[in-house]
Amino acid sequence: MRALWLFVQFIVVAAIALVGALFAMENSQLISVNFILFSAPTISLGLWLLIFVASGTLLGIFASSVIIANYRRKLNRALKKDSSIKEQYPISGDCRP
Repeated sequence: MRALWLFVQFIVVAAIALVGALFAMENSQLISVNFILFSAPTISLGLWLLIFVASGTLLGIFASSVIIANYRRKLNRALKKDSSIKEQYPISGDCRP
């Protein structure tokens, strides 16, 4: 089962790489991007677009991982607080009147 999953992942990554390569070849106009402090080298429009999409994806993953880490830290604090309350006030036996 694991080998099948790895094969499917490989096929998906290869398909994405192929689509990206075809996109870069179809948009072959040479452009230079001017940033605030410097001017980037002249490369094809498709390659620039792929670079910006990849960097935006990586920044999105980083931002979401920071948020997830924050929520995990809050959850661990709540679980520690909950366990300390349970230790202070143990529930013993049946609670029926």
